[in-house]
Order: sequence, then C-alpha cells, then structure tokens
Amino acid sequence: METIRVFLSLNLDEQSADNASNVQFLLKQKLSGMPVKWEDAKKLHLTLRFLGSVNIDEISGLSEVLERLKFDFEKISFNANSIGFFPNPKYPNVVYLGLEETGDNSEKLVGFIDRIICNFGVKPDKKFVPHITLGRFKRGKRVKLAEKIEIDFKVFCLEFGSFNLMQSHLTPSGSIYEVIKEIKFSN
Repeated sequence: METIRVFLSLNLDEQSADNASNVQFLLKQKLSGMPVKWEDAKKLHLTLRFLGSVNIDEISGLSEVLERLKFDFEKISFNANSIGFFPNPKYPNVVYLGLEETGDNSEKLVGFIDRIICNFGVKPDKKFVPHITLGRFKRGKRVKLAEKIEIDFKVFCLEFGSFNLMQSHLTPSGSIYEVIKEIKFSN
C-alpha cells in the first residue's frame, strides 16, 4: 500500500514568516560556524502533530473528519517572545522560536486532533510545545554550546484562522511541503 508523509500545522502568513525569518537571521549570526541546517523561511510553520507515513487511501477520510470539527473559537494567537533549544540549550538538536499563547485554543485543537488521529492508527508521541523550528544541528555534528545563546528581538504576534493537513515530500535537497487541506476555525 502506498503511503505519504503527513503532518498537521499552523502555517505562517507572509508577515509572520518575515518576522520569524528576521529572528532566524539574528540566530544565524550568533551561531555562525555551527553545523546548523536552517529552515527555508517559506517553509516555517508550527507543527501541531506529525503523523508520519499514512496510507494514501486514508487521507480523504482523515481530511473529511478534520473538516467536520466545530470550534468555539475563530483564531489562535501567540506572541513570539523567545528562542530555545531542544532537547536542551547546552547540547541542542533543534533551534526554535518560542511561542506563548493568548488563551488555550491550540491545546483544544491538539486535543481534538489527538482523538482523531488515534482512529487512523497514529499515537500522539509527545506533549505539545508551541514553537517554530528555525534550524536543526546536522546529524552526527552536534556540538556543545559553550555559552548561553541569547538574541534581542521585538516580540511579535502570530494569528491563525485555520490549520492545515500537509504532505511532506522528501527530496535529496530537503523536504517540500504541500497543503492537502486547509481547515478554517470558523465555518
């Protein structure tokens, strides 16, 4: 059976992507010479859940179930107010833009998603931490950071009126993302 790699995300509008890209630029300067593969600014997003390889025959059913969701909110809002590192700041794998939500709508959305994806054989694998991945340290080339990395940037707001079912195409030059279905919070 043919499978495709899929995930659910909040996709940034052009202004938010520009703001996040500016933070990424400051980090690139701070981490100059480090083995970091930086995300393309056009691909920046907030991953709600990575589903992995899903049977292509199940995608339309998943899309239909997601489309039927009813929300008691019309948007999800965050302040981008920090940078961070997974799993820790001394020996990181991932460099990210930290987000603080106004309210708890993203938690509600992820709760809905978690219940739905279980019906498609996908188990949520970790606690949802709102963030936007800006870069990843290259495999096998991670380094210990000698000092705490900080940058100064103006806090900015991100607002989302929908979420997306996405396909991730893997290529030798990196992944390519394609929107399968956009689901608006207000129907």
